[in-house]
Amino acid sequence: MKYPGNPKRTYQRRINYANRGKAFENGLIATNNGYLSKGWAFVEKVEPTIQITQEIPPNKVIGFKKEKGFVDFFGCSHGRALAFEAKKTNSRTSFPLKNIKDHQMEALRCWQDQGGIAFFLICFEKLEECYFVKYEQVEKWWIGQKRGGRKSIPYQFFLLECELVKNQRGVPYDYLSFIGGL
Repeated sequence: MKYPGNPKRTYQRRINYANRGKAFENGLIATNNGYLSKGWAFVEKVEPTIQITQEIPPNKVIGFKKEKGFVDFFGCSHGRALAFEAKKTNSRTSFPLKNIKDHQMEALRCWQDQGGIAFFLICFEKLEECYFVKYEQVEKWWIGQKRGGRKSIPYQFFLLECELVKNQRGVPYDYLSFIGGL
């Protein structure tokens, strides 16, 4: 029943952020399994440490991330250590730097300072494109942002300065082709 003076109630739909990026992650896991089976690399997904606070039968738990994680993936390929973050965006025009956390940049910087290979795989979901981006390339934008500059990396940068990761050599995201030697 409508009453005078009472506006119609509108309900906002809840946004469920669970499993976002899961398809991209599964594609990377399939890629890493393909690399392992070919003997090209051993790369593992890093799972965050979870503190379980409550168990609800059947098969449900409530918990939280216990500590800041490392990076998404790390491993080695032909004696070279590599670590990378996999990020995705729904934007067609830029990649928001807020998607990268301080501890992730720090971990990749330390990895590279010790002689490892550090990089990002950035997926533009709506464009169905994934780019191989070196740590140093993101670091320039990151530092600029911290100094009051742009808070996102424009899509044009990826087109002109980064490598498009393709489904080739029997794996969905062939990022090893940009590391050299393979």
